[in-house]
Amino acid sequence: MPHKIKFLTVSAIAVLSVFFAAGPEATGNLTPEQAVSEAMNFAGNQDFDSALQLLALQSAETQSTYDVRFTRARILSWDKQYDEAAREFDRLMLDYPGNPDIQNAYGYLEYYRGNYDRADNLFNKVLAAYPGYEDARTGLKRTQDARDEFRRNNHRWRLDVNGGTSSFDNGQADWNYQSARAERQLDDVAVHGGVTRYERFGMTDVELIGGVRSNTDSAWDWQLEAGFTPSSDFRPETGAKARLGRTIETAGDTVIHASLGYHIDDYKTTGTVQQLTPQLTAYLDNDIVLNGRLIHVMQDGISDTGWMVSGSAPVADRLSLRAGYANAPETVNGITIDTESIFGGVTYSVTNSLDLHATYTLDDRENTYKRDALNVGITQKY
Repeated sequence: MPHKIKFLTVSAIAVLSVFFAAGPEATGNLTPEQAVSEAMNFAGNQDFDSALQLLALQSAETQSTYDVRFTRARILSWDKQYDEAAREFDRLMLDYPGNPDIQNAYGYLEYYRGNYDRADNLFNKVLAAYPGYEDARTGLKRTQDARDEFRRNNHRWRLDVNGGTSSFDNGQADWNYQSARAERQLDDVAVHGGVTRYERFGMTDVELIGGVRSNTDSAWDWQLEAGFTPSSDFRPETGAKARLGRTIETAGDTVIHASLGYHIDDYKTTGTVQQLTPQLTAYLDNDIVLNGRLIHVMQDGISDTGWMVSGSAPVADRLSLRAGYANAPETVNGITIDTESIFGGVTYSVTNSLDLHATYTLDDRENTYKRDALNVGITQKY
């Protein structure tokens, strides 16, 4: 009996040797477990093409199993076929919601791609449900280290240049503006400054602003900004803004950001206007973003409240669209009047450091005017 067992063992080794030598084309009838094992052997030798070919040769039933689909997604990721891997992970997450192994592997894919915010989100979801998942904790640490390194060596500066024009239905002269804003990222904060030139009512105002915001991975974030307009005619003489925000992880795939903003402006002719803006922003799968906010304005002891909703989504490689609607009080030349607005825009990422923007807005200011506005801009990172 021992000789027979020894013979069978030697025979099995010989068969497997021929099996591997023949390559993946000879392995089209494996069980899911065998297919995964053999594909991982090829992948372990960096032969990703053979691994993917082997999986593709299996029966439709075998290819549809979780283990084979998950293995294929991971190998695509290792082979740097990132877009195809992401599509496979998206399908897996739909079919197996909340699966920590899928979320963890998807997190590593986003880490490889340099999408650090998305990777953070995925690793944190795993750790929220499974605090002892050490591979996710390692991935989170690698992501944070990579982001810190990127901030130290890349895109420390951001420059936004914008301009726009408005026309009216009541015959008044067009409004125009041009602005430039520069931001510098430091270790824990980012500081910015800017200038905007406004042309309205046959007059010109130039507004200067400066501010600082948090620049860490904390769940809390904040921003402060102050501005003034020398020799103001229609813009506020001075103004200040403050915002405090909090990122909230959910049990699903959505990340919620809640914030409260406060804005105060002092006009030469009409006095002080204050504004409170609580808002919620939801970051969904596939880079879809939804935003809702309340806008509460206080002036001369009178309060008025309105709201705005907006959203953005990618529609093609490097191209995203946004749209929104608002029915809220708006202050122009120190006078606050309810205004209904509808707007839409597009952003095209020419490169990873250069974006082009365009936005069209239609305003209906109650009993005053209707306004068409077109704004265009460039964002360059250095």
